Amino acid sequence: MSLRAAITAVFFANGALFATWAARIPAIADRVDAGTGALGLALLGPAVGALVTMPLVGRRLTRRPSRTLCRLFVAALALAVLLPAVVPGVPALAAVLVLVGAANGGLDIAMNAQGVTAERHLRRPILSSLHAAFSFGAFAGAGLGAVCAALDVAPLPNVVAGAVLFGGLGLLAVGRLLPDDRDPDAGAQRLPWRRLPPRLLVMGVACFFCLMAEGGANDWSAKLVDDDLGGTAALGAIAFAAFSLAMAGGRLVADALWARWGAVGLLRRSGALAAAGFGAGLAVGTVPAAIAGFAALGLGLSGVVPTLFRAAADQPGVPTGPALATTSSLGYLGFLAGPPLIGGLGELTSLHLSAALLAVAGLLVVALAPTARPPGGPAAAPVPDPAPTP
Repeated sequence: MSLRAAITAVFFANGALFATWAARIPAIADRVDAGTGALGLALLGPAVGALVTMPLVGRRLTRRPSRTLCRLFVAALALAVLLPAVVPGVPALAAVLVLVGAANGGLDIAMNAQGVTAERHLRRPILSSLHAAFSFGAFAGAGLGAVCAALDVAPLPNVVAGAVLFGGLGLLAVGRLLPDDRDPDAGAQRLPWRRLPPRLLVMGVACFFCLMAEGGANDWSAKLVDDDLGGTAALGAIAFAAFSLAMAGGRLVADALWARWGAVGLLRRSGALAAAGFGAGLAVGTVPAAIAGFAALGLGLSGVVPTLFRAAADQPGVPTGPALATTSSLGYLGFLAGPPLIGGLGELTSLHLSAALLAVAGLLVVALAPTARPPGGPAAAPVPDPAPTP
């Protein structure tokens, strides 16, 4: 297995493992007799776990190589996804979901750090395609859950199968990642959070707005089409599918576009496409236009987070781990804030009006794009010379 295939498999395994248990949330909720309110509170657990773990793992990467931490957190996530299927009640479910989020957040930072290191080693952009692998992994995990649910398989055998299949793939792939002595950040000097460059924090704000739009689209796309625009539940599902598939597909080509346009050019075009495409669909106000708008939003947002991660990791004097932890944590806050922000504004006005925040988020990505300019370099990065894959 080549280095490129190995890190791709780790990203795929991460998406698949998390989706394996998430796809069975309805059955797990029934098992512990969780109502809507109690389940909503329990589902805050993954967010809490991730937000606590991400900064800690970012700092730990200055003392432990990313390959070592990838192995640890792949194993931890494979074990953690088993727990929601065996706990006896809602409080225990909330507790174990914190563990799921902690393992998932730790793996997110470690595998992105390894991805940046692998990209530098290969001398060509691959980070967006790795995020595409995560998306396709999520489809695989959700697909396994859908098949098991259709066959009336209980959640426990389902998550055991996912843990063995996807966790095994991840652990096998970790062994082919860059060895510890090739990790430039292992043993780097720790940088106090108060000394992080302001440019890095602004990149995190851009990540916040991108993931705010992503979280809002995930939670409200179907309802906007179904309720606000008078569509059907099936058309609402199609809107969400259009957004998700456009994002996954866009990530497959974003690396090549970064090589052509550079970080600033890609972010400007991406934010403009997301804002103009979704804004136009919302303004037309029909179901087909809204579906097309969500597809444009997904395509526009697809390369933003990988581009910001790459730019953050290239900040001089800042180790990769803390840089990624800063941008990831701020971005994750946006992902959490987006849905309630849109829902709250929609309660005061209308869902149609509050959904315009998704287009505004795209405009803010455009405005903040110059912060991703390479320090002391041009806005457009040259196309890297390809190197043989080891």
